[in-house]
Amino acid sequence: MTIYSPSFYRAVIALMLIPALLTGCASEPTAPSRSDTPGTSRAAPTVDTSGNIQELLARASRSTPPASIELTIEAAEQALALDKPAQAAAILEQVAPGEYPELRKRAIYVSAEIALASERPMEALDILRRPDLLSGTLSKQDQIRIGRIRADAYYLGRSFLASARERIFIHNLLEEAARDENHERIFSTLMELPPETLFNQAERAITSDLRGWLSLAALSRQNQDDPLEQLVALNRWKKAWAQHPAASRLPASLRVLSRIVEDRPRSIALLLPLQGDLGPFGRAIRDGFLAAHFESGAEPQIRVYDASRETTAALIARAHRDGAELIVGPLDRSRVTEAANMDDLPVPVLALNRSFEGAVNADVYQFGLAPEDEVIQVARQVAAEGKRNALVLYPDSAWGNRNFDTFEKAWATLGGNLVDAAAFANERDYSDLVKALLDVDESEARAAELRRITGQRFEFAPRRRKDVDFVFLLANPSQARRLNPTLAFFYADDLPVYATSHVHAYADSRIDAIDLNGIRFCDMPWKLTSNDKLQRRIQSTWPASREALAPFYALGVDAYRLYPRLQQLKELPDSRLFGTTGVLQLDEANVINRELMWAQFIDGEPVTAPMVMEVTQR
Repeated sequence: MTIYSPSFYRAVIALMLIPALLTGCASEPTAPSRSDTPGTSRAAPTVDTSGNIQELLARASRSTPPASIELTIEAAEQALALDKPAQAAAILEQVAPGEYPELRKRAIYVSAEIALASERPMEALDILRRPDLLSGTLSKQDQIRIGRIRADAYYLGRSFLASARERIFIHNLLEEAARDENHERIFSTLMELPPETLFNQAERAITSDLRGWLSLAALSRQNQDDPLEQLVALNRWKKAWAQHPAASRLPASLRVLSRIVEDRPRSIALLLPLQGDLGPFGRAIRDGFLAAHFESGAEPQIRVYDASRETTAALIARAHRDGAELIVGPLDRSRVTEAANMDDLPVPVLALNRSFEGAVNADVYQFGLAPEDEVIQVARQVAAEGKRNALVLYPDSAWGNRNFDTFEKAWATLGGNLVDAAAFANERDYSDLVKALLDVDESEARAAELRRITGQRFEFAPRRRKDVDFVFLLANPSQARRLNPTLAFFYADDLPVYATSHVHAYADSRIDAIDLNGIRFCDMPWKLTSNDKLQRRIQSTWPASREALAPFYALGVDAYRLYPRLQQLKELPDSRLFGTTGVLQLDEANVINRELMWAQFIDGEPVTAPMVMEVTQR
């Protein structure tokens, strides 16, 4: 065991570079659900959602308009409430409420809500622009329902400021009981924006309500890594904005700040492998964690234990005897599983990986770099863009098969169509594989057969299949550098290609990455931005933090910034931490999920490209 002081931090630790990433940092998350995004704006059905949709439809069949139309729309709303958008859409197709204006508006709302529930935000916004809806008089309830749908659609399309504006617009129309939730959504939506954007938008804001919200979100984002500084800034804001609606009705994450500061652990045990195969990764995490500790100037005492040999149970017991109030680690999945299966843990554990087979423990928080999270994020993003037909290329390996299975399940859940898929080996030439996947060989075969039948020679341009919207590429940089140009060569240069962070090698030169041009991928902020001051200091001290070990330095930094917020994340499921590994959120199984940034290779360089929809202002 070692107790580290600031003098140790200042010493540069020579790290042994390992070219391969840690393959054990993975697990199988469940497919995404609507609970992963803000609640949709659909109105609650007028009957109990456990009721029988078929009974409503039967009653509709025995009735005449307008009663039959209203019952059918009600059945569609109930299907939506049961998270069955496809069924709701099929039911709504039976409705023709042309001569009943109020029912026509209601059907339009349900249609937009179906698009939202199906992850098609742009379609939802287009539906709400229908002339027959805009030309009529809108009641207060109509305005609220439209505002909520628009807010959710903008949010799903990552137009966060537009989403918040919609909610601010309808806030005074809401009943008192609904205003708390609307406040939470305004704040959480604005928190998606970086501090610089929030400060700039606050200076330009026309209304005082919007300006106050923007400044509150800006100070919260700017100080999120230090709860004490955040509390001090909040108190200053409350004095300056005493008349703002949020001053008397603070968002829940800010109401608990005082308790977070008071309840922070005073002694933390860091359980990491410092020797052996996992040693470089453990040391990178340790250095990132300690750098964040000394940067913050916070009080906790940090004890580091080498988890290379001693059992997890023995290490936890020893750390507890030494006074630890929180344990961070272990890293190895088998050790995380061991901790998750322990009864009566003496202190909470922030594990740095996920357990095997979903083992859970109320006192174990599982935080790691699971590639499956990225696969699910790709599926959700592509679905939100309205694409439905996928081609998938993945490596013929345990890693490739596991992540392909994750995509296949997530894509099916989102209503997508997997047109075809192919596994590839690590070859020098992928021409035959890509040619067959794109059906170019069939096009050539048809031309050859036509020449044989007619006996004539003629000019022929081979064609690829036209039943796909995009390609999902699971590959490392070396594989992608060969596959991406091959796709373009065989007439798929107009098909967008999506990938996970594994396609992006942090240290690749522009020349190395030129063949990746056009690929859109998600990755952690650490590898795509340099806005974090601590990140820049670490990168200037440890060169490995810009190379293969970069994700593990980031993991260490986020583990330190995360630990004071664990109880907050548990008590407030909508709370998020904007970290260097992604936007972090805790789920019901105590697993910390990450939402990554988006980028695209342009001229050999990754350019951040958030998937933002065009915003139409009121």
